[in-house]
Amino acid sequence: MKLTYLRGGIIAIIAIAALIIGIKALLTIQNINRITNVELVGEQTIYGKPGSQMIVRMGKTVAVATDKEGIPDLTAGLDLQPGTSIPDNHLLFFPKTTRGLQADLHTDNEIWITVRGGNTVYNESGKKIKPNIE
Repeated sequence: MKLTYLRGGIIAIIAIAALIIGIKALLTIQNINRITNVELVGEQTIYGKPGSQMIVRMGKTVAVATDKEGIPDLTAGLDLQPGTSIPDNHLLFFPKTTRGLQADLHTDNEIWITVRGGNTVYNESGKKIKPNIE
């Protein structure tokens, strides 16, 4: 009789663990596919997580990279090197966390970027910040 209760308890624990893992996986998938509109202010920089995509909707930005590699511009079929101005409404793909977009220092216009997937925004001092999201 005790063995039956023990087996039933183990099965219940396994079922609960599987449910928790499934919920975490679902939330991760939803977060990866989430689309947000991020505003860059001042000299802020946004870096994409691997697999994220961005479209500059308004304002001027330039490509940045800590590894000197480019950002794939899927619209133009080009690899945009660091320092290159980003064209509006071009779909960009971010294969690594070392690549991003920085507000162009020569503009004071609003900058809005549509982002699909994970990203991190830094201020001009290099400190990670919570961006303005619409």
